[in-house]
Amino acid sequence: MNIVLKKMSEKEFTTYFEDKVERYSDVLSENVHEVDSEEPFSKARKQLNNLLPKGIETSNHHLFNIQRGEQVIGFIWLKVEEEKKSAFLYEIFIFEEHRGKGFGTETMKSLERFLQQKEIYYFKLHVFGSNTGARKLYEELGFEIAGINMLKSLSNS
Repeated sequence: MNIVLKKMSEKEFTTYFEDKVERYSDVLSENVHEVDSEEPFSKARKQLNNLLPKGIETSNHHLFNIQRGEQVIGFIWLKVEEEKKSAFLYEIFIFEEHRGKGFGTETMKSLERFLQQKEIYYFKLHVFGSNTGARKLYEELGFEIAGINMLKSLSNS
């Protein structure tokens, strides 16, 4: 499939970041089960700015375009802590029209090779329980559950 991970340029990062804020605010709206006075879009922007205070130049963070040939088909956001031999995948995002074609699997395998070259032993990520497609992919790639958050909705009636 010839997936290539290409480091984002500053301009590409700016576009990615604005798109990420929008997508993350949607995720927060769907998956955060608490009362909060801050609306999801503002909360998403604030959290992402805290995680990437220097944008694309934030140390230990790697932001890639996922490319197939010259076409960008998605994005990767990865934090690598070499001293801890650990990496955390903040995001793998494959554009809708390219999903279900094996690109997610191939991208994850490319990431694993990248991390192995850096002698990283632990590859971590978070996935919401409702994201069954991603959970299936990660399990097929050998990821194991490291913890489980649980929720019960209560009514005061």
